[in-house]
Amino acid sequence: MRLELLLRFEEPFIIPYNYPHPLYSFIIHAIEFGDPRIARRIHNNKKDIKFVASRMFPVGDREKIENGLLVRSGEVELFVSSPAWPVLEALINGLALGRRRLHILGKRLLDAEVEHVETPERLSGRKLTTLSPVNVYHNNPPNGFRQWDLSPAGQPNSPFENEPEVWKELVFENLKAKYLMVYGGSYEGDFEIKILTKMPKSKRFFIKRDEKTGKPIYARAWEFHFKMWGEEEFLRVAYDLGIGMRNPHGFGMVGIYGHRNPKKGTF
Repeated sequence: MRLELLLRFEEPFIIPYNYPHPLYSFIIHAIEFGDPRIARRIHNNKKDIKFVASRMFPVGDREKIENGLLVRSGEVELFVSSPAWPVLEALINGLALGRRRLHILGKRLLDAEVEHVETPERLSGRKLTTLSPVNVYHNNPPNGFRQWDLSPAGQPNSPFENEPEVWKELVFENLKAKYLMVYGGSYEGDFEIKILTKMPKSKRFFIKRDEKTGKPIYARAWEFHFKMWGEEEFLRVAYDLGIGMRNPHGFGMVGIYGHRNPKKGTF
């Protein structure tokens, strides 16, 4: 299930380049206004059903400035998906109840319009688009374990012999874990994913600071077009919960290429 949100903030509104934390904070607080219990479960339980959010898309004139994208109208589009209707219901109610108290970087939410997006009947074999990070910890002697941001197309300095295959395996394992959360059983079917973009663009984002060390945690996300094949029930999990990691922070939402905007696809 997917919602399309038209949000209007106080002007001048800036979509920050490092949007993951402000975006997640906004959505989780909106859900908290709608149902505090659901917000706590999402925030505290890593193995509970969550949601996937898109980036914020500007409506009307915009201008690149030092800290982000200045949106003169104060209006942005945002898409949120989840297989759990109570999560989306809490978000809808919270946007209404928290109006003028919800904010992003100090700019208050003035109004919100919500529309339901129809779920595609078929995802297998269609051209899709996403912005997704996939991270893995690997042993890097003599420095010990370190995080590596995997590229779906591979990188010259990769510590893995075949990075694209490792990326595919992790995406599949991640989706199977999400399928287990949604349906309570293991997925035994096939899955294949093919990257269509020869040289995917990557962007590095600040996520948060480590609670123990205080050091910043970054993630590199890759933007690309792709196709995937498998049982439709399994692929809808990808549609409703995203591919890759950090989905509630604006990563991994699956868009159908070329339906409303050929650049960003339909979310």
